[in-house]
Amino acid sequence: MNILSPSMLKLYSFFSRLSDGALEELAKKFDQVELPAGKEIIKEGEPSDAFYLVKKGEVEVEKKTRWGQDAKITVIKCGEGFGEMALLTCSPRFCTVKAKTDVELYKLFKKDFEEVVGMDSAISCMLGSKAHACSEYNKIKTLQPFALLEPEKMFALSDKFIEKKYAFGENIISEGEKGDLYYVIKSGRVAVLKKENREQPEQVAVLSEGEGFGEEALISGKRRSATCRALEETTVLALSQSDFEKIMKTSFLEIVYPEDITPEELKDVIFIDTRLEPQFEDEHIAGAINIPLEYLRRRYTELDPKKKYYTYCGVEAWGMPAAFILKSLGYDVKGLRGGLSAWEGEVDGKKKGVHYPER
Repeated sequence: MNILSPSMLKLYSFFSRLSDGALEELAKKFDQVELPAGKEIIKEGEPSDAFYLVKKGEVEVEKKTRWGQDAKITVIKCGEGFGEMALLTCSPRFCTVKAKTDVELYKLFKKDFEEVVGMDSAISCMLGSKAHACSEYNKIKTLQPFALLEPEKMFALSDKFIEKKYAFGENIISEGEKGDLYYVIKSGRVAVLKKENREQPEQVAVLSEGEGFGEEALISGKRRSATCRALEETTVLALSQSDFEKIMKTSFLEIVYPEDITPEELKDVIFIDTRLEPQFEDEHIAGAINIPLEYLRRRYTELDPKKKYYTYCGVEAWGMPAAFILKSLGYDVKGLRGGLSAWEGEVDGKKKGVHYPER
């Protein structure tokens, strides 16, 4: 029985150029599949065997990042297709696709799909262009700062990036300058060097492909606190301060006011003091742990992703960027508004009860 009619098939942009005869033959080759919400349709890494059209419902595309996050790539709706990229490139599946709702799909097996691609060069070009665009989008979407960003917000950012290249030894950011851009490493490696109160700059971190930097100055409004230098030829994606604030900051920075924290919350939450160790030892919120902001990117794995955290510093210049970084990594975290200076609860340390504001 012909499940998919030629007239329906022509509505899909992939096949709109085919003749009526070709459409009629092709329609016979599609199988209809019905799946419940949550059912896995395609699994990342497995061999590609079919192309799909969505007749009814929605499917969600995910990709695992090297940080272990499930990046939500996009949602595919009625009238759209998926699965062609791996078929066109003869590669394993790039992503996992699951039914977001109960779905009805049309399924075209690999052999029949290859015949279709060979029918018309325009179809091959159209699918190839789409596959290339999806591949580029996927690469950016799985970079760590964007992995947990909703697909709609990611699409809003997609034409906002400025690609910049830096040679070995070239400074991308210089300590003390005014910050106006947020950066994500597309390829290469970057050293984070900090001189503040030191005779010589100390390398406090090395960032690699997929990691972001530069958020501290944009969130705190202060000047750059470190130099970021290319350790090899490096390409970055730069995002303006206004776009960072409108999309990234609003997505990954949650704030909690000290007066709103209930006694029940205090039993469950872990405070992270993001100042340097001497400041922490002088005074800190009772029970807090100390992870200075400059070492957070190398030490965040010490934290339990199942726990809830509040980050803080003397005021909030370091606590807020720390909350942003951890939230973008998938942790349940909020920044404490006003930091230690606004805290009226129990404190510990050598100078217990005497609050020191940020320098």
